[in-house]
Amino acid sequence: MDKIFNASLSYFDNFSIRTKMTLTVVAIILLLGIMMGSYLNVVQTNMMTAELNEKGISITRNLAENSVNPILTDNQVRLQWLVETIKESESEVVYVFIVDEYGDVLVHTFKGGFPADLKGLNPAQGGTNDLLLDTEEGYIRDISYPIMDGKAGEVHVGMSQASIRSTVDKYTISLGLFVLLLILVGSNVAYFAGSVVSRPIMELKSGVETFGKGDFDHKVNIRSMNEIGQLANSFNDMAEHIAYLIREKEKATKEVLDTRNYLIKIVSGSLDGIVVIDDAGKIEFANQAFMQIAESVKEEIIGHDLHSFFKEVDDGLRSFLGKHDSSTVAFIHELAFLTPGGKMKSVILSMGGVEYMNEIKYVAVVKDISEIKKIEQMKRNIIANISHELRTPLNIMKGYVELSMEEQNADKRITYLHQSLKALEKQNWMIQDLLEVARGESDLGGLDIVKTSINSIIEIAFKSFSGKFEASGIDVVKQLHNDVFVNADPEKLAYALTKLIDNSLKFTSKGGYIEIGTILQEDGAVVYVKDTGTGISGDDLEHIFEKFYQADGSSTRRFGGNGLGLTIAKHIIEQHDGKLWVESEPDKGSTFFFSIPHLKGQGVGASA
Repeated sequence: MDKIFNASLSYFDNFSIRTKMTLTVVAIILLLGIMMGSYLNVVQTNMMTAELNEKGISITRNLAENSVNPILTDNQVRLQWLVETIKESESEVVYVFIVDEYGDVLVHTFKGGFPADLKGLNPAQGGTNDLLLDTEEGYIRDISYPIMDGKAGEVHVGMSQASIRSTVDKYTISLGLFVLLLILVGSNVAYFAGSVVSRPIMELKSGVETFGKGDFDHKVNIRSMNEIGQLANSFNDMAEHIAYLIREKEKATKEVLDTRNYLIKIVSGSLDGIVVIDDAGKIEFANQAFMQIAESVKEEIIGHDLHSFFKEVDDGLRSFLGKHDSSTVAFIHELAFLTPGGKMKSVILSMGGVEYMNEIKYVAVVKDISEIKKIEQMKRNIIANISHELRTPLNIMKGYVELSMEEQNADKRITYLHQSLKALEKQNWMIQDLLEVARGESDLGGLDIVKTSINSIIEIAFKSFSGKFEASGIDVVKQLHNDVFVNADPEKLAYALTKLIDNSLKFTSKGGYIEIGTILQEDGAVVYVKDTGTGISGDDLEHIFEKFYQADGSSTRRFGGNGLGLTIAKHIIEQHDGKLWVESEPDKGSTFFFSIPHLKGQGVGASA
């Protein structure tokens, strides 16, 4: 209860003076109106009830006296006329009935028959008696009176109390209208009085707000000499002094901010990440470059421990931060950086200590060397792969040539020499791949563009694998549609297709399936190579057309190759204004597609 009262009081305190005065006057008028109305309501109700009771008793007594003779003479008609006359002549009378000394009803005024509930109710014992009844028609006071001291029966008259309620309601409405008028008049008077009181306060409030907006020369103009006037004068004196202090403070702040902004621009413009760490190892500041390295936002960096951004806690870093000495020699180490998203990067962390406001702070410069490391690793892999791929056929040739020199059997010697030629051919293909890459993407002059059919290009590529399909143990089929003509360099385009087929052969196990086919479209032909090989993971799909890229970059990987085949195929197809793409799912195989546009004026319906 106290909480509710305190909350209400606090809420009331937020109102303006005018509102408080208005609400107070309205509350007083309402309270007085309610008290006066309640009192007068009770007094008037009691007075009218007494008057109505007296009237009812008088009617009942007169009826009892007039009923003696008809009862003694057994004149039912006269009795019925008496009760009907009373009911019709008195508006407050609801019913009238007379019972004999045994309680049996002699006459009554009920249209639908005498109610059984009234029989024996409110007997007139010892004189006049009354009883308030709650009926469907409202409250009715039953007044009974004995006839000849009860020897000849008794009279009952029901007096309606509705007239009392109606009169009281009319009086209450009139009183309510009067109270409402008083509220209107009183609230206007209170509002006016509150305005007079609050006007100088509002002027003072307006002056404070103007001062708060930066108009330090503004003065509050209140001429009265009362408490509010004295407060206004004190405020003007205080404002003048504060204005002086603020101007001096602004000058000093501007100098500090200019220096700070200069340093922030330098730090923000740095390509290397810069962070400031407190003596507990918590990050207090980070520039934009560090956020980019961490691939995170400021909220995920500020306040976090510097160690949380490194895969393993470096003992040297922990020792450096634990010395709490600004004169400590700088810390420079290459570390594994871990972003909040779980991405690993290589960085060089350079850090030194400074003393600021009697506290040790550490300034760290973080340089991302992930791309440099990646390039270095790629160089090592390329050198290892090319060396391995070039050395392998040379070793094969050397071995078979040495065998053939010692072999006396002519057939075996020829077989060895054939194997040497195959190794030489493989090396020739690798050298050709390297030359294709070396020519660069701008070397368009190397294309010999002629009108050629798409199916003939597929046949050229197939011939280059003569005997290799059977030896692989893989089911290779062609699914060719109606032939169409394209402008292309047949040898180059067939060479690109061989790279796709060779890729499928490389990654499809014995007993697998490779399908080479065409799909005719409105704007050109699409050639596809579909296999049931190992498939390509989502991470590798983004890089498979990059030079020297392989899912397994080591020289001892399971599958051979130099990582140039798909790059060359893409380069040749794009030189023909075509497009190369792949759809793949790990362990389910891959499908490589490339599109070549039709000759102008040729659609799907054209054929060879």
